[in-house]
Parts: sequence; structure tokens; C-alpha cells
Amino acid sequence: MFSQRYRKFRQACTGVLAALAILVFGSFARSEAQEPTPAAQAVWQHVGRVYLNATGAGVYAGYLVNINGITNSLFNGSPSPGTAYFTFSTDVLTLTPLPNNADVTLSFVSAGTFSVYYNTSPDGDWSNPATFASGQLIATFHRNQTLYAEIGPIGFHALSETLVSSRSFTFDGQTYNFNRIAPNGITFAQFFSTAAQTGTTEYPYAFAGAGSVMAVGGILSGL
Repeated sequence: MFSQRYRKFRQACTGVLAALAILVFGSFARSEAQEPTPAAQAVWQHVGRVYLNATGAGVYAGYLVNINGITNSLFNGSPSPGTAYFTFSTDVLTLTPLPNNADVTLSFVSAGTFSVYYNTSPDGDWSNPATFASGQLIATFHRNQTLYAEIGPIGFHALSETLVSSRSFTFDGQTYNFNRIAPNGITFAQFFSTAAQTGTTEYPYAFAGAGSVMAVGGILSGL
């Protein structure tokens, strides 16, 4: 009697363990299906504005126009700041002037963070940079102090940032995470206009920009 019950118990346990194994490894396989962006390929492209005050303090905010691995539109309607599902904002940064190099104007950009958000009800508005830091925080990157240069009407900023935290998000029925999209970090290449736009009460000057972000290579990307 005991042996029969024991055999039934073992069979039941085996069935439960098998079901759990299918669930766990099946989920793992689905999450691993998202391949990291190959090194030097675009992770995303973005549009933004730098908001500054007279002391050199400010924020950089804007929206993403595409993300590697997501083929559907990232906008809730016609592309615009107000329809972008994915937005970004830095922490408060500081520009510190350096001596000019002939006609090249130079500044240090302070170290800090760059965060990406997913907002299911987009409401980005250039007149209020805080609207680009709303919704679900899905990734935060860290930057070191970097160099920003201006030549005539154009500014250029290139820098690399490391991924310090990320959170899975579901978009159009698929689940994504920046620890799979860009596990080794990102490198920015972006241009800015030196023509000031209307800013905000806190940051009276705004400067328009756009750029691309590329994947940093490493062990996880096979390079």
C-alpha cells in the first residue's frame, strides 16, 4: 500500500517538475530570443533639446524615433513630441566653459545619468521638459564628464554611457529590456543648433538637437 502511494506521489511530483521546467525554460528561451544589438550598430535615434540657464545648469530631454528590434511605429499617431511613446531626460547637468580653440567653442558636460521612459499615454511638450520624464522608467545610463564642441552654428557631442539599471517593458505585445538590447552600454553621436529657442522659466534657453546611439561591443555581443 505504502509503495503504491509512494509511486503515485513520485509520478505526481515528476509531472509538476516537468511542467515547471517547461514554464521556466520556455520563458527563458523567449526572453533570450531578443539578440543584443551588434557593436557599432544603431540602438536608437532620437530628437531632443538642451535646456539651460545663465549659470550653465540644465537638462537634456526629448524622444526616441526608433529602437533596434522594434519594427512598429513608436508613435501614437503622426510622429511628434506629443505622440512619442519613448522619451528621455538627463539629470540636472552643468556646462563648464573651457578656453576656445581658435573658432571652436568648448565646454565640459558634467557626469550624471540619462534615463529612458515608456509612456502609454504620450504627452511630450517642448515647453515643459518634465513631460519627457514621465511614464515607466525602463533604463538608466551613466555618463562620465565629456567634451562638447561648437563650430559656427553647429554643436557636436559624442560620448559613451554604461547601463546601470533596466526594467522589462511590453510594447505591442512583445517584451523588451535594455539589458538585452544594449547590455554593454551605448555611444552617442549628436548634433545641436546654436540658435536659441524659447525655453522655460527655470531654463530660459533651449537648443534643438538630434542624433543616433550605437551599441558598445563586449563579451555579451560576441566582440
